[in-house]
Amino acid sequence: APASGEYAMNSLLEPAASKDGAGVYAREPMGGGLMAASMSKKASPLESIKVLFGDTDWMRFHEPAAREEMKMINSKCNIKSVVHTVPQAGHHLYLDNSPTFGRYIL
Repeated sequence: APASGEYAMNSLLEPAASKDGAGVYAREPMGGGLMAASMSKKASPLESIKVLFGDTDWMRFHEPAAREEMKMINSKCNIKSVVHTVPQAGHHLYLDNSPTFGRYIL
C-alpha cells in the first residue's frame, strides 16, 4: 500500500520543524549508534531530542534501541536526549492523545 500516515504526520507537525534541521524525523532509523555517530561528526544546532512512542504503538518494539541511542547522543554529542511514552496513544499519538503529545513537544 502507498504511504500515507507518515506523510500526514509531517504535514500536521510542519510548524515544529525549522530551517536549522530541527523538527520531526519519523523516518530516521534508531539503534546501532548510527544517529549518534552521524551527529557527533558535525556541529548541531539542537539542544535536545525527544523520541515519543504511544503506549500501544506498533513501533514500540524499537523503544529499547531508541533509549540506547539517546544515551549515546547524550554522551557523544552533549545533547539532552530522552524517550517518552505517551499514554492512551497508538502509532499516531499526535492524534490519539493530542493534549499529552502537545505537552511533550512544547
